[in-house]
Amino acid sequence: MKKYVYKKDRFFVRVTLVGIICIVMGIYNIYLFIKGENILSLVIILVCAYQVMNTFFSLSNPEEVHIDKHRITFKAYRKVHTYDFKQIYDFRVKEFPQTKKVYVRINKNQNNILKGRYWVFCLYFNDADELFNWFLDKEYQMHPDTVKAKTRIRMESSSEDKKR
Repeated sequence: MKKYVYKKDRFFVRVTLVGIICIVMGIYNIYLFIKGENILSLVIILVCAYQVMNTFFSLSNPEEVHIDKHRITFKAYRKVHTYDFKQIYDFRVKEFPQTKKVYVRINKNQNNILKGRYWVFCLYFNDADELFNWFLDKEYQMHPDTVKAKTRIRMESSSEDKKR
């Protein structure tokens, strides 16, 4: 099993601290809304609630990713989401190569709002390139007939032709 772990200090600043700030801002804006019914406060409350839900309840920003031959596991805040590869029928990745970040959707029609969507900031994990490439390769392996996969094949073959 390969274990990828988010750097602790980065995880605290980029994920946990943002969630805590949103809790404080949300509580303050609830107070402001009750006090004066400011519509801007209501918008801020909704944005903060969404961010807190993504941070602490839906595991959208995992602290650890464990991968073995049979499953992938996402962990953070004592919560665990595990997917057996045999049960995954839809594995989609939106990659951001400049920042080594991926947005992963697993079985998007089966999961609810609290499961199946993950932002993985590979740059801040150990073995960042390996983890980033694993997600791209897994999507290619599961969906070889997509336009994205065919483009990848063309790009790989053209880069091999240039090397010759």
